[in-house]
Amino acid sequence: MERLNGIEGGGVGANVDDGGCGSLDWETFEFGTSPKMDRRFVDSSDDGLGPKDVIGIPDNVLNNIPSNSITYRSYVEYESNIDDITSLNSIHAKAELSNLAPDVVRRSIDVLSPYVRPRRLERIDDVLRMRTRHARFLFENPSNPSNVYACLRTLDSFGIQYVDVVVTSSAYEGKAAMNQKRGMRTAMGSASWMTVRQFGNVDEAVRRLREEEGGCLIYASDLNPNARDVRDLIWDVDYDDDDNDDEGSGSVKTTRTSGSRGQRPICIVMGNEERGISEKMRALADETFYLPMCGFAESFNLSVATAITLAYMKAASGRGGDGVTTGDDTATAIDPDYGNVRGPLRPGDLDPHELQCLKLRGVLNSLAQKRLGKILLDKEGITLPKSLYKD
Repeated sequence: MERLNGIEGGGVGANVDDGGCGSLDWETFEFGTSPKMDRRFVDSSDDGLGPKDVIGIPDNVLNNIPSNSITYRSYVEYESNIDDITSLNSIHAKAELSNLAPDVVRRSIDVLSPYVRPRRLERIDDVLRMRTRHARFLFENPSNPSNVYACLRTLDSFGIQYVDVVVTSSAYEGKAAMNQKRGMRTAMGSASWMTVRQFGNVDEAVRRLREEEGGCLIYASDLNPNARDVRDLIWDVDYDDDDNDDEGSGSVKTTRTSGSRGQRPICIVMGNEERGISEKMRALADETFYLPMCGFAESFNLSVATAITLAYMKAASGRGGDGVTTGDDTATAIDPDYGNVRGPLRPGDLDPHELQCLKLRGVLNSLAQKRLGKILLDKEGITLPKSLYKD
């Protein structure tokens, strides 16, 4: 975890002597020359004899099955079931972690910490202290696993802890889309330093964001005529202000009063690489925005758009008195929960229990051997959910 900031090696084309077949490692990953078919997004078996592929038919078999055959239709149904299971498991895993008793979390960290290098423990603490829960991202039906992986790495480097992904099975038609979707699951599963949930549809994702995640505002990247320039978005929206706002989508407003009950968190939505966001997401979003650009290209690559959006969010974030603006040059935003803080990126706003839970997961991920954590904790009579252990 010593190098979570920045991309090592110079990006595309760097260190690809192995033909893009190297390991999928969160901290040292470099992109190959054929990202859509990158073999590192295939889950390989420990014996090196081929893919485990417990989540689908191997590519070389799938590609030779006629699309109109019973076998292929059965596989499509099987893939849909796997999507549902992945969604349920990701939501359940987050709940299991947050529901751990504080004493169990503390004891577990105490037992495991002596088996992790002191430098790594310090780095885990340093990184988690810079995490934010006020802003999160959601990706709607992305198709390219390399794009997803690049987005996650960039989000990690900006301190984003929580990411959601909508995977609507029916949106992935054809063998190529199936292969890429399977690779995308591998990419999402590799983000062990972040909290990633998967949803099967937009309605469920937005419902949970609004009901369970502090009433998130939904700001979706879109090229519709009513979309705002990202620089004009209002990031500091008081709960009290928005509770009385009946004007509907595209009318987020704020008076930023000091008597506020706090400010609503923000979820940034990025759509599919080719189709963008869905009509459903467009209707549910509180705001839609675009990134200013010039040239003949109509849009940025997904991972580039994510990075640019984060850069604008970073520029609009800061602490009171530093001259940072938030879409209104005359506004002063004060969040009573976290002090004189403004903007979407608010490092250090995780609550103490949340912080310790994430530290426990980080310590488990840092053990030299996958099974060591369970062995050590079993000796002390501590039982943790299976979802906390690496496969």
